[in-house]
Amino acid sequence: MKKRILCIMLMCIMLSLQMSAFAYEPNSWAVEEVNGAIRLSIISDEYATKPFSMDITRSDFVNVAMNLYATITAENISTNAKQPFTDTNDIFPNMAYYAGIVSGDGEGHFFPLSTLTRQEMCKIITSVLSAAGVLGPYYPSENVFAKFTDADQIAVWARDYVAFMLDAGLMSGDAEGTFRPADNVTREEAALIAYRCFLKYGKDYQGQIQTTLKSTRDSHGNIIQTLSKTIVLPNGATVALRNADDPNAAEMPDPVMPDGSAGTAPSGTPLQTPGDDGLYRLKTFSETLATGEAAEKEARIFGDAGRYTTYEEAEAHMTSVTVNVWKLDGAGKLYPSTLTFRINSVLKDDVIAIFNEIFNSEEKPPIKDATGYGWRSPMANGNLSDHNYGTVIDLNYNENYCVYKSGTTIGSFYDPENSVYSFKPAGIVIQTFAKYGWLWGGNAWVSGTMDYMHFTYLGK
Repeated sequence: MKKRILCIMLMCIMLSLQMSAFAYEPNSWAVEEVNGAIRLSIISDEYATKPFSMDITRSDFVNVAMNLYATITAENISTNAKQPFTDTNDIFPNMAYYAGIVSGDGEGHFFPLSTLTRQEMCKIITSVLSAAGVLGPYYPSENVFAKFTDADQIAVWARDYVAFMLDAGLMSGDAEGTFRPADNVTREEAALIAYRCFLKYGKDYQGQIQTTLKSTRDSHGNIIQTLSKTIVLPNGATVALRNADDPNAAEMPDPVMPDGSAGTAPSGTPLQTPGDDGLYRLKTFSETLATGEAAEKEARIFGDAGRYTTYEEAEAHMTSVTVNVWKLDGAGKLYPSTLTFRINSVLKDDVIAIFNEIFNSEEKPPIKDATGYGWRSPMANGNLSDHNYGTVIDLNYNENYCVYKSGTTIGSFYDPENSVYSFKPAGIVIQTFAKYGWLWGGNAWVSGTMDYMHFTYLGK
């Protein structure tokens, strides 16, 4: 009898321990935001298996960051077969690296178990929102740090990121007038900030968002993990989050990577096959991440060396290219001409082929200016523009302007119905670039910037 009672007591203790593992709750000031993050599937119920007041690790924070990214963009995101870090095999740092969100220490280390400071979090969150395409140029407001007594403790490299988080209303400091830039981020703070980001930059969905991880293989047989967001609609149907508003969403197949059945470009890039309507698919960057296409492009451009980090390194990989184009004279009459610009040497023959197809088409679109490679200073999120890699071409930039979600513009307008210099999505310029695997800035980033002049091989 005593043995039976002891056994029952042990079972009760074990059950109690199991239940307590899921019994952690956030502080009262964070309950609403944490529950909101769970509801949006930015964090899962398993997040509560650790104390919310516990400092979050860099690996766990990037998990939250990538789920935020996927939920804002409504697109899947996949790992790259090539692991960028030597100190972790975690899939989320891998995804974040190839999405341009984290870079590690530049020597292959991510430090997955290290903690994260508040100013470091500001940089990663800014990078997430920038990669998601919801941010335009940012200039800190005047006296943004004036109310903080510890403003001098914010590192020089972090000041713009912290300023952005303050100006955007995503962070505000504490009641004592301090920002505490070097304090560690807790798990509840991470969930809270991610939820605030979604409220400000995400979309209001009707239904329950869910997260799954799917394993597939790329064309070389490497295992690829894909973070997928689905939504259970009010009618009970489960569809991909990107198709939440499409009445025929359930019939739409997942995107696939070109297999080369339509031929291969000189660079080795598989050519895309047109659809039944004769048009090539205008893909988003997130879509190419999800299919593994972006990873293969990275490998094609950079090999095993990784992205260029210096002007000297980039210069060594560039070459001049002269392409055939049509121009308009003063009377508005077409005449043949050429344009010369610099491009990554891997893409030189592809670019010549693209412009030859455009030039020889019946449409004969006038192209009066073009720019490719140019070494630029890091952007607001600390990352380099793809112009630095010679994998971007901007065409007719005044008549195909860039407009950020904030309303800031570069160029004058985009009017394909009335201007011969503005490119139509179904026109020969955009369609030929799409055929050769390039993305168009007019639709490449699903939640923000529209950069109609911008043709990008890697996606940014």
